[in-house]
Amino acid sequence: MSVSKSLFGSVNGSEVHLYTIKNSKGASACIQTLGAGIQAVCVPDRNGELGDVVLGFDEPKYYADPDLGYQGLVVGRVANRIRGAKFVLDGKEYNTPNNQGSWTLHGGGRFSFSVWEEESVGENSVTLKRFSPDGEDGFPGNFTMRVTYTFTDDCTLRVEYSVLSDRKTVAAPTNHAYFNLSGRTDGTIESHILKINADRYTETDGDQLPTGRLLPLAGTMMDFSEAHAIGEHIDEPFSAIIDGIGYDNNYCLKKAPRDFTEAAVLRDPKSGRELAVFTDLPGIQLYCGGWLAKSGNPGKSSNGAVTYRRGVALETQFYPDSVNHADEFPFEYVEANKEFTTVTEFRFSAK
Repeated sequence: MSVSKSLFGSVNGSEVHLYTIKNSKGASACIQTLGAGIQAVCVPDRNGELGDVVLGFDEPKYYADPDLGYQGLVVGRVANRIRGAKFVLDGKEYNTPNNQGSWTLHGGGRFSFSVWEEESVGENSVTLKRFSPDGEDGFPGNFTMRVTYTFTDDCTLRVEYSVLSDRKTVAAPTNHAYFNLSGRTDGTIESHILKINADRYTETDGDQLPTGRLLPLAGTMMDFSEAHAIGEHIDEPFSAIIDGIGYDNNYCLKKAPRDFTEAAVLRDPKSGRELAVFTDLPGIQLYCGGWLAKSGNPGKSSNGAVTYRRGVALETQFYPDSVNHADEFPFEYVEANKEFTTVTEFRFSAK
């Protein structure tokens, strides 16, 4: 196992570094300091050929463009949507950035588009951190988030989040990597086979904001409790789906909220690569890149452009807008001076 550090480029005058964690089999994961993001994961197919299975770019400047989909970046303080760009905590209203429609998306984006600090590098891991002062983007508490990436010999990428705050506050981090297990994104994600261990989803309104109700998946085009191709039903009309966009929905996992267990399995029949996602969080957002441009976007020379439905994001999370549904959804506040943690693993294999 080894970790090497290199200069990836710069954003707004700040250097962006890349940490490449390589295992004994030659597989690797590349982590950048911009947004503490996953820049690449190179793993073997059924024939042993390595391929990069994460969408992204060869230059850091593209990662800082929100219209390109938060490729591989850590999202915080609060991932997904906050209705009305506000929430109430202990009787006090806090106003967050109105950066999408009438709501907050991905905490306003600051955590994703800032350069994080290196805290430590291990034999097969790297820990990055970012400090957020009290009141930044409207959130309470002097707040430090640490993210540790560990890449193992069995091609597991473990992502550990740790948060400390000096005041009671909210935190709901995730990673926004888009996966295409073919290793080269010549086609869409629609031929990939997906299973999600969920039986309900969060009902949403026309702006994809949760209503507070959890509805059954059985019998709907959103049901992935039995594995099938992503594209099989993606364009069927359904109340929770925006026409032409496809899946961009939270699935309520069939488990106790903080049990660490399998959430989803993604498989590419052609390459044989498989990805199992494990988490201790109660939900997972399925998003197939339906909001991305259909042409004209940049990408990597190794695996193609970042465009419409070229990859699938499987974002482990608290349910969207949980800060406004804490009595209805499984959610945890960050208590003052008490560490909050969560773990997600991306386990890659080839069948």
